[in-house]
Amino acid sequence: MKRWLIPFIAYLLVCIIVVYLPASEGHDVLAWKLFVGQAYAIPILIITALITYFFSNKGTDDS
Repeated sequence: MKRWLIPFIAYLLVCIIVVYLPASEGHDVLAWKLFVGQAYAIPILIITALITYFFSNKGTDDS
């Protein structure tokens, strides 16, 4: 479970940042900002999940 805490926090931070960024007129709606913010939040989630997975497995070498 600890492996998913850091990526989840990164995902939430990106979503919060996207909500507070200014948007063009007509697209300044919370739901639209969150929808478009997924284009940034999901890759950040995947990247941080891979990084935490590889760093957590690096210390458990059985050889």
